[in-house]
Amino acid sequence: MIMKSPLALLSTLCLAGCAVGPDYKAPQNSFLAQWFAPQSEHISAEPITLAWWSVFEDPLLVSYIEKAAQNNKDIEIALANLRRARALHRIENAAFLPQIGSAAEGVRSRSSDNLSSSGKGTTTNLYDAGFDASWALDIFGGARRASEAAQARTEGALADYQAVMLSTLSEVARNYYEARGLQKRIAITRNNADLQQQTFNVVEARLDAGEASEFDVSRARGEYQLTRARLPNLQADLNASIYTLSVLLGLPPEALLSEMQENAALPTPPDLVPVGLRADILRRRPDVRIAERDLAAETADIGVATADLFPKFFLTGDIGTQARVFGDVFSAAGGIWSLGALVQWSVFEGGAMRARIDAAEEESKAALANYEQTVLTALSDAETALIRYGQELETRKRLDEGVASRRESVRLAKELFDAGETDYLAVLDAERELTASEDDLVISETNTITKLIVLYAALGGGWEVYSNTDTQNAE
Repeated sequence: MIMKSPLALLSTLCLAGCAVGPDYKAPQNSFLAQWFAPQSEHISAEPITLAWWSVFEDPLLVSYIEKAAQNNKDIEIALANLRRARALHRIENAAFLPQIGSAAEGVRSRSSDNLSSSGKGTTTNLYDAGFDASWALDIFGGARRASEAAQARTEGALADYQAVMLSTLSEVARNYYEARGLQKRIAITRNNADLQQQTFNVVEARLDAGEASEFDVSRARGEYQLTRARLPNLQADLNASIYTLSVLLGLPPEALLSEMQENAALPTPPDLVPVGLRADILRRRPDVRIAERDLAAETADIGVATADLFPKFFLTGDIGTQARVFGDVFSAAGGIWSLGALVQWSVFEGGAMRARIDAAEEESKAALANYEQTVLTALSDAETALIRYGQELETRKRLDEGVASRRESVRLAKELFDAGETDYLAVLDAERELTASEDDLVISETNTITKLIVLYAALGGGWEVYSNTDTQNAE
């Protein structure tokens, strides 16, 4: 092997502009473009709707989404972290430029009498002013790799901000419709309690007429009381959802209580949801981009650690003026200057530099494994959300049919009871089954909407609507 002299090697590196350490290459993913979930009749390959909350056609929800995007505290934290990452990147980029300083000094001194040939010391003045500069030459690319790492971490902070935005918007929509679902459950429970009270009044009147038993009255009273007993917990859950929704909007917990008092219908979910291609989520989901940018940063850190094995070169210089009389400081005769070069090279650190390179390489391997795991989790999230939404649509459809049948059962049971052809127990059983079925239907209606929201979040859409403007303002 032919060994180059250090000077020749230095010249080659300067000309090539190389940077030590591995060059980053984004991992390649070979995943099928088609979705695995069997609910193909509920999805299409059309691009997803970015402002997915508009599908519900609810102006109040849209206004809440906008307020959360502007006022949510977690979003503000993520935006501050993004600004911090950009500032750190500027710090790393400053290493490419000369460092210039200035100083001025005035000194009055007296020498010792013992050192003077005349036996008497002298008093002198010295005035000094000027500029000094140093410039680190990035021969081996350590500064470039540090800048690459800072850039990747800045882009990771941007993706983290987008992840917080996506999570916040989906949480606003989910809590909003959970509250609407609870309102509907409360309304149905109150209506059923009123109907059961009417039934109880009828049975009590029949007892007075000798046409019913104490047992019938006791059962009617108990069913009414049990239905009423469900209301306090439902109301507490409703308040809790509104409190959470208020905080998501950056407001005190009670801020939306009055505004949310008026009930609103749950929207009809779309039977066909555009989800795009499965590979799209690897580009769209912020958590995948966070992991990929972290891998890029860790790869660049290997180059930063490797550059410490090589010498560091500096150009130094200063220019200024010196004089014994202050009036001569700015004269041409007082000018001074110097120009030099400095080489620093750690010859022995007990293997610390090699250990730092090994540590950086292992961190890069861990970042790669984390990226691969994040990709698999993202695919799993999306597939799971697809199948759960499709199955909930089927559940909702069957519950709707079941409620219609049980309403008919209650009507027939009351007709038979009024005609004296059956006892009150048949009416009671029919009403109990109807109450349970109606509650199950509302729960399923709510779950259908919230699972659709989870699906949109799993696909990674929504943050684009607000992210661009906010991140530009963070510059």
